[in-house]
Amino acid sequence: MMRKTTFLLLLGLAGFTSLFAQGSFPEQAPGLTPYDSLMLAKLPELKAMPVLKSNELPSAVDNSRLKYYRPIYEQVSNECGQVSGIAYNFTYEINRLRDLPANVPENQYPPHFTYNFMNGGYGWYGASYFHSFEILKTLGCPSVSTYGGMAAGGESRWMDGYYNYLGAMSNRIRDVYQIKTDTEEGLLQLKHWLHNHLDGSETGGVASFYANSPWNTKTLPQGTPEAGKKVITYWAGNPSHAMTITGYNDSIRYDYNADGKYTNTIDLNDDGFVDMRDWEIGGLVFADGWIGGINFGDSGRCYMMYKTLADELYEGGIWNNAVHILDVKSLEHPRLAAKIRITHERRGMLRIRLGVASGENAEEPDYTISFPVFNFQGGMQYMQGGWSPAENKTIEFGLDITPLLGGNLSLPPKKFFLMVDERDPEGSGSGRIEYFSVIDYSQLYPIESSWEHTTMDILNNSTTSASLIISNDPEVMLITTTDLPVAVVGEPYSFQLESSGATAPVQWTLLHACAEEQFQSALSYTGTTIEAENNDYGNIPVSLAFSFPFYGEHYDTIYVHPRGLVMFENTNYPWPYIRDSELLIRNTKCIAPLLAKYLVIDPDSGHRIWVDQASAMASIVWKGNIADPAFEQDVEFGLTLYPDGHVEFIFGKGFDGYKTLWSCGVSKGDEQNYFIPSLAENEVIQDQSAVRIAISPLPDDIQLSPEGLLTGTPSDYYQSLPLTFSAEDDDHCRSRRTLLFSAGDLGLDETYLQDDHVSTYPNPFSESISIRFEKNLNSGSCKIYNMNGKLVRILAIRQEIKIGQIFRWDGENEQGEICPAGLYLLVTGNGMQSLSKKLLYTGR
Repeated sequence: MMRKTTFLLLLGLAGFTSLFAQGSFPEQAPGLTPYDSLMLAKLPELKAMPVLKSNELPSAVDNSRLKYYRPIYEQVSNECGQVSGIAYNFTYEINRLRDLPANVPENQYPPHFTYNFMNGGYGWYGASYFHSFEILKTLGCPSVSTYGGMAAGGESRWMDGYYNYLGAMSNRIRDVYQIKTDTEEGLLQLKHWLHNHLDGSETGGVASFYANSPWNTKTLPQGTPEAGKKVITYWAGNPSHAMTITGYNDSIRYDYNADGKYTNTIDLNDDGFVDMRDWEIGGLVFADGWIGGINFGDSGRCYMMYKTLADELYEGGIWNNAVHILDVKSLEHPRLAAKIRITHERRGMLRIRLGVASGENAEEPDYTISFPVFNFQGGMQYMQGGWSPAENKTIEFGLDITPLLGGNLSLPPKKFFLMVDERDPEGSGSGRIEYFSVIDYSQLYPIESSWEHTTMDILNNSTTSASLIISNDPEVMLITTTDLPVAVVGEPYSFQLESSGATAPVQWTLLHACAEEQFQSALSYTGTTIEAENNDYGNIPVSLAFSFPFYGEHYDTIYVHPRGLVMFENTNYPWPYIRDSELLIRNTKCIAPLLAKYLVIDPDSGHRIWVDQASAMASIVWKGNIADPAFEQDVEFGLTLYPDGHVEFIFGKGFDGYKTLWSCGVSKGDEQNYFIPSLAENEVIQDQSAVRIAISPLPDDIQLSPEGLLTGTPSDYYQSLPLTFSAEDDDHCRSRRTLLFSAGDLGLDETYLQDDHVSTYPNPFSESISIRFEKNLNSGSCKIYNMNGKLVRILAIRQEIKIGQIFRWDGENEQGEICPAGLYLLVTGNGMQSLSKKLLYTGR
């Protein structure tokens, strides 16, 4: 079983709009362009695998012939990402793990359960299968027999029934990984995955990938292995379709250069190298769900040459030269679940959140979670879909709320909250909460605690809360470490953090603190206009006049994207088909003042992007249009970066936020270090609304491993520096705790100088501050630190200091640069005794 590593940024491609009709070429959903590259640096690859040898492999494998692979079938809508990722890949992997046959509905998994939450409610477009995998992680997927069919109820239906959802929670994934396939080593790893699951198993796995729809099949030549079978020799066009790799065959061949030979040793593309892009021998088997399913290729299967794994996209390669595999869970049971019944006429106006607090008198939750389902999705339809019958206004469902057990809860009783957010300023929909309970499955027998009310009307355009108290005490996940040992400057440091109540494995992260301040500001349309090569997908590199600090790194160049965000690598728009803007922000290293799927910058319509630079700031302004299928509105907004790392979002023109899918925020891209300002929750953004976001840096000489080992060699003195740690277990319970970290001289004991031994004046100060010693010190020091523990200025170090001696600090650092206004820490002492005082510098 693979351990969880970093979170995978993954995209599910939209399917095609219609299938072949009487041999005609299919009309496809908008394809990806060369500008649509995924953020490859964020895709976790499989690591620490055993040494792989090609001579340990058979010459051919096809796992679609095994009992774990469901029979080939024909998809019915734009759900190709879900056909590949769930109906084929997930079905195979979970049946392989459970040793069950996939030819019966009880052991098959429908693509439409996940697809219908993010397809616009009507099947208008393909949905990201990254979003579908999020559902597989947090909620799971029902079987086909439970769901009623592969696409029962069409593109609009949402499943009803608590126990149907509870059953879905048993079928989940832990994580998703990529295998890079553009080298022989990557291909070898993929072949071992297909043969033995990379762990020596008797059966291998399958993998999903993205390319153009396979309309351009050729035939393997006569006199060669598998002659007459269909093969893809290059993928023609932009990626717009997801398929599933089920095996390989090292013997198939195709004569690319028409020389009558089949070789892997000739430089076919004249680039001066012989590599996989020159291979004419060997290929993969893939299965598809289009053009009649079983009627495509050879009974629904087709070959693709190894060469296509390594070719660039424009040369006919697969998207990003990578395939994706699933780490499934054997059998999952929630420790805590919520049972909910809601009636409403406009499901797209609702979001469901759950929260928890300690103590029966709590009026609001201390810790809240939301879900990739029931999250302003599904269009303006009844809760189960459509506009009739009236019974479809009501839906009963279950949610796994085990993550609430990681909310740093204290002693019982615990109070749980159901929060229904309605975004409906026009008052067009209405509904009510019918039922709410919390069921504890961690006991020998389930214990259900029910809401005392019969029903509660959902408040119009507001948040409606229902709460209940559970007296039983389910075990919670906690970080049990309460103190960090003091480090010694210049000496190696190592300390293991601990947790309790967790389901292994536990993933540890060191968090940056963020703060926001809302204000009013006008937008300035000055500077130089810039334009992307492609105004839908391209981005524009901008060199900064200063080094911009962002989540522990410094950047001299940023990449401005027309879709309303700034990134730090030239990877363009990360997930072209994803429509969950907040999810994208959480998992993408970016600064996003207004991230919207349907944001358009069209120069022919007067739209522009401006960049205005100075030594103390850089400003980017977007003027465009949100062309949502259901609503269109003009937007004008900006982003300002400052050398100290804080940013400002300014909205010069207000807009109706509730009418489109959008969000704003900053993110490190690891799903933990991100900040979504409260402004993103506003239904209507007013003219000249603005928010300032400050990200606190972390010490760069201390690191935290994913296993919770804090290590490093402190090079600076730290005086009670607050560090916030996050621990997440296999059930997605997430506990946080802030601990104080200090680093001092060797031999520093618990004896401190008295406060009256050092005096400072004036404090606060603007020009300079005087520091007077009232005690003799041998080998004394006097240093200034910022509140993040970084050394700013050394006024004295290891020298004799006499009573009455005065040191002055002028607000400058060691390089003679003026420091930003704020709090600073004065640290004085002689190695055996120390004193720290706060200094307030108001700036010059």
